[in-house]
Amino acid sequence: MARRELLSLLDGRRVTELVPPRAGEPPSDYAVRATGELMIRYLAQDADDTAPS
Repeated sequence: MARRELLSLLDGRRVTELVPPRAGEPPSDYAVRATGELMIRYLAQDADDTAPS
């Protein structure tokens, strides 16, 4: 994901607004979880644009 794509996905929000940290979640665990959730959202954006095989 390119920087501009990430900024578009965030749409002016902070990462913590889009993917809130869980109470007591270590920063390293949050980073892994947030990265995964952002990637899922990014990939899902174009789900309807996929041409059938």
